[in-house]
Amino acid sequence: MKKLIVFILISLTFAAGMSFAAGPKKKADAKKPVAVKPIKGYVANLGDIISGGTGKINKQQAGDLLGMGNPLVLAVGEGKKIKVYFIYNEDGSFAGKKLANYANNKFIGVMGKVKSAAGMNMILASGIEAMD
Repeated sequence: MKKLIVFILISLTFAAGMSFAAGPKKKADAKKPVAVKPIKGYVANLGDIISGGTGKINKQQAGDLLGMGNPLVLAVGEGKKIKVYFIYNEDGSFAGKKLANYANNKFIGVMGKVKSAAGMNMILASGIEAMD
């Protein structure tokens, strides 16, 4: 049953992410500077969070999970208040490989456009940085 729920969640995530990335593009207003504040969290295993864990992983585990097709996410908060963000590149592709590079960091910051759809949080990332 857990595998079915995870599969459905992953399918919805990728579908929502593709519609998020393909949305209408607006030109930025050159007169107004945009303050970019990174969202601070850690690279996590979505399956572990769904199972009630913290999802914390290292770089080796992140590579293994990606190799098996499991998504990596940005986890913000702790305990029952963990908020999960799916990270996408500016071109709309899933940013799992970029996240895997930061899995050994205690905290990372992701900058970009945040959107929530169908109960899921996504960030169209313009940058990722270590915040240790």
